[in-house]
Amino acid sequence: MIKRNCVVKYADCFGVEHAAKVEVESLFEAAIRGLYKLDSSFWTEDDVFHRWDITVEVHEEPTTHAVRIEKLKEWIKSHGRHPREEEKKEELRRLLFRENK
Repeated sequence: MIKRNCVVKYADCFGVEHAAKVEVESLFEAAIRGLYKLDSSFWTEDDVFHRWDITVEVHEEPTTHAVRIEKLKEWIKSHGRHPREEEKKEELRRLLFRENK
């Protein structure tokens, strides 16, 4: 897959928008890596998972996506369709849930 430069934006409970730049291969990877790059003092897992979306701006193309948190949770908890995808999901799970393996 082709990596794209993206900006991930998240508004905290005070309405303050935070943003992080990431280089990724997929929309959900962008959302997770963006959250990982943002200082965790801005959010907790409960804050993020009780929101409706995170904004992902793709900068190679003039495209913006709204990621439904429920869909993100379903996707990250599901198994990959092939070994490479499962490996990528494992890496992203470690980032999202801050697991050290």
